[in-house]
Amino acid sequence: MRKLLLAAIAALLVTGSAGAITNGQPDGDRHPYVGLIGFLNPDGTNGALCTGTLVSPTVVVTAGHCTFRSPQAFVWFDSVALQGPPTSVGIPVTHPEFSPDLDVPNTGDLGVVRLLVPVFRAEYGRLPEAGYLDSLAKKKGQQDLDLTIVGYGLQSVRPQVFTGERMMGTAKIRNLVSNNVRGYGLQSSASPGGGSSGTCSGDSGGPMLHGGSNLVIAVNSWGQNANCVGNDFSYRTDTASARSFLGQFVPLP
Repeated sequence: MRKLLLAAIAALLVTGSAGAITNGQPDGDRHPYVGLIGFLNPDGTNGALCTGTLVSPTVVVTAGHCTFRSPQAFVWFDSVALQGPPTSVGIPVTHPEFSPDLDVPNTGDLGVVRLLVPVFRAEYGRLPEAGYLDSLAKKKGQQDLDLTIVGYGLQSVRPQVFTGERMMGTAKIRNLVSNNVRGYGLQSSASPGGGSSGTCSGDSGGPMLHGGSNLVIAVNSWGQNANCVGNDFSYRTDTASARSFLGQFVPLP
């Protein structure tokens, strides 16, 4: 297990394929249903480290590029992960529309981990009603566009800083209809100069929570560059495509 963890951390730092919160703060116990996931590759070697949200005792929602072709995953829900054995182990499942090349706008970048050992929490992440973001976009209040982002991973790219600590930050929904999202995803700002936070390597699959709630309106998918600045893009959980997949594993509102 120790070898697995060290190799997984090394893979995260080298590839940057997975994302942590930049310009954020330690999460502590504010989001105990958000966990760090270590995936195995098809050949049994160590794969990506990603973030996921526990939405029931046996279902963790994450990104499809994390679950893709992985036969097994280990999950930690500690505020500082990797210091002990995993909380649970599970089987990854990937959205059938997932595009390995992340072709926009419909990347299908959604997956779940079905836990073999249930994890019980006083609170879980919640999934939204159908079309939740479409109705939200019609409202005029800017406060309705607030996001809380949560994840594990790199706190800095230059120099590379990885602590395994769960971090949180805030951002704003910027666009739902650009060529990169077109109703399948959302674009959020990652500009520290504007007082907002962004995602980085290790945050992939982490929740985009509406305001200060536990409502997972999207999962972190990709960013514009390897320096973890610019815009972030997430895959929505309230679309018909996402709901047809998620509804196989957990009841939906």
